[in-house]
Amino acid sequence: MRTDLAMLVELANAEFDGESFNGPSLMATLEKLSPEAAASHDTFEGYSAWETAIHCLYFKYFIARSLGAAGSVEPYPFEQESFIRVEGSDPEAWKQLDAYHRRVHHAAWKAIAELDEERLASIMPEWKIPYRAAIAWLASHDTYHAAQIRNMGVPGLRSPRD
Repeated sequence: MRTDLAMLVELANAEFDGESFNGPSLMATLEKLSPEAAASHDTFEGYSAWETAIHCLYFKYFIARSLGAAGSVEPYPFEQESFIRVEGSDPEAWKQLDAYHRRVHHAAWKAIAELDEERLASIMPEWKIPYRAAIAWLASHDTYHAAQIRNMGVPGLRSPRD
């Protein structure tokens, strides 16, 4: 694997479910939440950590699909795409989201790791930018949202103020 891609894959995996330099990874942050806390809209933004997790998942699926790699995971299970409203806190659905997110993450980054220079430079039809730009953005997307979840006032992550 090319060094630049190896670095991005390593970064993406650390920020998703590894040892991040930026605080707990996305999955480590989500794992701290009960289904009820994850589904709570009692946040500063008015949307939930669950909805934010689906947003992160969607863009991995979107890029994997654009690269032709989405076939290695079952079809996207939500009617809407990246911004959906989640009502309820079904523990089984929370568990399934976790497992599906992990499968999509690994499928997307496996496909990315195998790209050659020509494909990286080619234009992603959906966004009309080079794939390399979309992939560079995707590598930081989980980092941003993990920090957002930690700071949006999710009930399960709140700590008392002095």
